Amino acid sequence: MKKLFFLFCISLTVIYGQSNQLIKENSPNVYIDCSYCDLNFIKEKIPIVNFVRDRKDADIHILFTRQSTASGGSEFIIYFIGQNNFSNINDTVKYQINNTDSDDISRNKMVNNLKIGLINYLKRSFLSEYLTINFNLPQKQEEQKVDDWNFWYFTTSANSSFNGEKNYKYIYLNTSLSASRITEDLKLSFRLSSNYNENQFNYFDGVSDKKILSVRRSQYFTSFLVKSIDQNWSWGSWLGANSSTFENIEFNFYISPGIEYNIFPYSQSNEKQLRIDYRIRHSFTNYSEETIYFKKKENLWSHSLEVNFTLIKPWGNIHISTEAGNYLHNFNLYELEIDGSLSLKLLKGLSLNLFGGYSKINNQLSLRRSGASLEEVLTQRRQLETSFSYWGGFGISYSFGSIYNNIVNPRFGNNSGGGMTIMFSN
Repeated sequence: MKKLFFLFCISLTVIYGQSNQLIKENSPNVYIDCSYCDLNFIKEKIPIVNFVRDRKDADIHILFTRQSTASGGSEFIIYFIGQNNFSNINDTVKYQINNTDSDDISRNKMVNNLKIGLINYLKRSFLSEYLTINFNLPQKQEEQKVDDWNFWYFTTSANSSFNGEKNYKYIYLNTSLSASRITEDLKLSFRLSSNYNENQFNYFDGVSDKKILSVRRSQYFTSFLVKSIDQNWSWGSWLGANSSTFENIEFNFYISPGIEYNIFPYSQSNEKQLRIDYRIRHSFTNYSEETIYFKKKENLWSHSLEVNFTLIKPWGNIHISTEAGNYLHNFNLYELEIDGSLSLKLLKGLSLNLFGGYSKINNQLSLRRSGASLEEVLTQRRQLETSFSYWGGFGISYSFGSIYNNIVNPRFGNNSGGGMTIMFSN
């Protein structure tokens, strides 16, 4: 046992010595605040800085945000926030990823734009004498590009999943077709989708074999037109139709105009938003079965007010959404909902994530008057009467030890599967 302990101590000493050699003296410490970035690739391509595990240890805090573009790609904004010797030296770099770009092209664009932003800081460090800047100029003047599709973008997809065992099987099918045209002052979108869910349960009740089959189907068509008025105001109109066996809707058609005011200019939407939306809606519905209000079809008017607040900062981000709506023929038929999420970097190494919401429901007009069987309740084949719903979750993490995060070791994947596992069960 003593020999084993002695060998363990020697191993720690060797590992510590090797790790120490990977720390670049006098190089700035960099913290990458990005949950979807390929950090190993960044470390390999930008080896001259120290990557650290916490923003409080960083000289340069790099924060990524992204938004979807009209053609299905993404626009990234990288915020460079100087700390310590680089205090008050901030910068912003913007770039786009096309939906046709491979993972390799995407991560190379990311690294190139990181390098562009880092120059502003590296030129102020001792590393400035080691910097070399190259320019790749185009061979000839490019002609002005013309979009043959006039900004129209189309997507079609078919997805399926299944699983099962001796007494259970599950099948899911989804197909969709969408078209959109998005410019700086206009958003136009159409989407058609179909969903099929099937669950089958087999069991023995002591006398004979039983089978329960649960099937849910739904189809949706949605479209909208949104037009900008100025940097704070927009108006829009929504048109759609749907059917759902779960919601007892054989056919529903609706049209809904609306207006939105953003307290902050839309140009700042990557950092902060406070949007207030008001919509009025008319719908016509045919129900599959008679409802609890003795209706087989009806025309209804309703309206809703929604407020969305989003804030993204180096210390974390917060999102809060509240919505209230009711039917105009009976103000007692209403729904109120609030939900939000919070991500905080509280202290060095300590992070907190929260999300949750609550909905007060008093507008379930499509409920079947015939009620639901035990099988339909257990398999969630039918919508049931309720006065509320809620959801939520939280996570907290604390990490400590070496502040550096320079090492790349891909052996056996990021999480090696070796070692000893002990399991207990009751």
